[in-house]
Amino acid sequence: TPEELKNEIILPIPKEILDPLIGNLLGDGSLRFTHKDLDGKPKLNTNALYAMTLKNKEYIFHLWLIYKDICTNTEPRPWPNPNTGKPISQYAFNTKSLPFLTKLHSQWYQWSEDQKKFIKIVPLNIGDILTPIGLAHWIMDDGFKTGKRVGLCTESFSLTEVELLKKALESNFDLKVSIHNRKTSGGIQGYRLSISGLSRDKLISLVEPYFIPSMKYKLGL
Repeated sequence: TPEELKNEIILPIPKEILDPLIGNLLGDGSLRFTHKDLDGKPKLNTNALYAMTLKNKEYIFHLWLIYKDICTNTEPRPWPNPNTGKPISQYAFNTKSLPFLTKLHSQWYQWSEDQKKFIKIVPLNIGDILTPIGLAHWIMDDGFKTGKRVGLCTESFSLTEVELLKKALESNFDLKVSIHNRKTSGGIQGYRLSISGLSRDKLISLVEPYFIPSMKYKLGL
């Protein structure tokens, strides 16, 4: 975390923002530094970035309404720009750059000297901060239905991190969860979480209240 952060007053993150944000960070959501200083190091602060395919347009606008208080007034923007005449393939928005997001960044990212960039990680306290709302957003963001099971795309995390997530799901929500090996398109070994069909009713009772109608297909509803 940049040195200046020590001198900033970091207000508590409102629960109505933090809970879904945790789920989104486990999925495709990201925190990023948008400006660099003269020495090439990131400048304060980070913002959160969200991008969804056209299929999930309703969800990206739903997220924007949740995070609206920490965003600019600009609604999710289409990409490519409609003025190009190309068909829109996704929508995206970002929040303002804020100290509490920078603090979250320090917990969710590690600098990789090999890749010269920040790599997202699973914080060790994930079991303390993952709520049913967070789980609902994790599934809406990066989950999928497969038979009677619900899968979660966790290939970007290490096996140790995926095991940590499995433990959080089991202990927090009493769900039956397994880890499946999966090779990515580049041939790299990855790991996915699978919530058992035996836990289907329990899972639905936990997360359905926080799902928007257009995303319930991910629960098989």
